[in-house]
Amino acid sequence: MGQVAHIRYDGGALLLPAQNPYDRELVFEEAESCARRHGTVDVQFGRKEMWVRSAALDARDPCEECREPVGLLSFLVDHHHLCAHCAKRRMGCTL
Repeated sequence: MGQVAHIRYDGGALLLPAQNPYDRELVFEEAESCARRHGTVDVQFGRKEMWVRSAALDARDPCEECREPVGLLSFLVDHHHLCAHCAKRRMGCTL
């Protein structure tokens, strides 16, 4: 059986295929959308876990990898506060 991504948020959850970078990119986009609606989302790709949350207050905080501002969504991967670009790379979403 292929890899499945779990997206959990207050009041619900989604299971989506995450077998290749394209699938994981779609999961990432859905997680961003859910975070905008629900505030905080937990995403799990196999053994990798990521938290996505609305970050309007810390939008100017620097990403721990590239030092660019994190933007309106904040990503926590392996205890690192990241921007979307760096979080995608860590989660294997880049094509």
